Amino acid sequence: MSTSPRFRIFIIGAGFSVHAGLPLGEQLFELVRGAVRHRYGSDNKLEGDLDWYLKYRLRCDEVSTDAPVDYEKFMSHLDLEHYLGLRGSDTWSDEGNESQLLIRNGIQEVIYSRTPEAPTVECIRFCEQLLHRDVVLTFNYDTLIEDTLDHLGKPYRLFPNRVKEVRASSSLIDSDAEDHEILISKLHGSIDWYDKLPFLRDREHASQYEHPWESRHPVFKDGSTVSSTQLIEGPFDEEDSLQYVYRVNDLSQLTDAQFWQCSPLILSPSSSKILYANPLKSLWRGLQQAGGLNFGLGVVGYSLPPYDEYARQALYHLMRNYTEYEYDLEMMGLTKGPARILDYSPPGSSDWKIRKNYSFMNWDRTELNTTGLSVDSINWIMQ
Repeated sequence: MSTSPRFRIFIIGAGFSVHAGLPLGEQLFELVRGAVRHRYGSDNKLEGDLDWYLKYRLRCDEVSTDAPVDYEKFMSHLDLEHYLGLRGSDTWSDEGNESQLLIRNGIQEVIYSRTPEAPTVECIRFCEQLLHRDVVLTFNYDTLIEDTLDHLGKPYRLFPNRVKEVRASSSLIDSDAEDHEILISKLHGSIDWYDKLPFLRDREHASQYEHPWESRHPVFKDGSTVSSTQLIEGPFDEEDSLQYVYRVNDLSQLTDAQFWQCSPLILSPSSSKILYANPLKSLWRGLQQAGGLNFGLGVVGYSLPPYDEYARQALYHLMRNYTEYEYDLEMMGLTKGPARILDYSPPGSSDWKIRKNYSFMNWDRTELNTTGLSVDSINWIMQ
């Protein structure tokens, strides 16, 4: 395989990580509930809010409390309650209410505890075939891809651009440095990311008192032994909120952290998660214009659920750009191939749901593989 850049885009969803033993959807939330019960007992705030929500659904929509819980709607309910400040003075913190933080910390605990110690064969195969200048847009919270790239010694970055110089109108990009890197863009955050801005606001607020309280944030407090690094390397625009995001180098240092002390920067699986996307907005900037001048497009395990309307809006343009904008373009010996979507449908079942979710695709220029993740299907998606 050629090692020359092909400027490909890969879109990764939760289906990519199932092979490594990481849970999906409802299974994830049930495991989170179990982790919260184990740590804080059965009479915890999350269970109380869930019980209240089930009664709310019963009284408003006559949905039985015994019916399966739509966890995305439940978490959206929590998001709206917090974002609008419906509790008034009882609102827990700027980062979220108690149940929101319990969920985020529970997601971190579940995913971290189930992440394999060594990279899987499938993930190694995928990362081996990534080329510099490839872009991976992932909606996953886990660190499988970064861990595997570290294992392989392949350079990558987790922020949009390396900047040589920040200028008033447009910054000077360090293209030479980017030429040797893979871009991993974690659009929903990551279990090892922490936002420093709430901590700085807490310190500013505390400083206004004669006897300011001490911070208990295990990552950012004075004298912390938790090793972390700023996500952006080099110069950055002073208005970019990503400057406050730090990556913890060893999550085992936080296994005893409590939800009221810190919470990872992840957008919970809620239909209202976009309300909390401000720290990550620069990762989304320009996606609507991408795709037209790329020479490969693959989707792995991302079902494009209807409640992710904001993601659909972004990917609609990107994927239509790829198949409709100068599809016959040839440049530097590169030509476009068909867009490829890799997902899983049980043998004998129809792929109609996948095609419905991606109904906007030009299916004359798109190929679909429903066999699930394997070495062979990875080789297919990376062609």
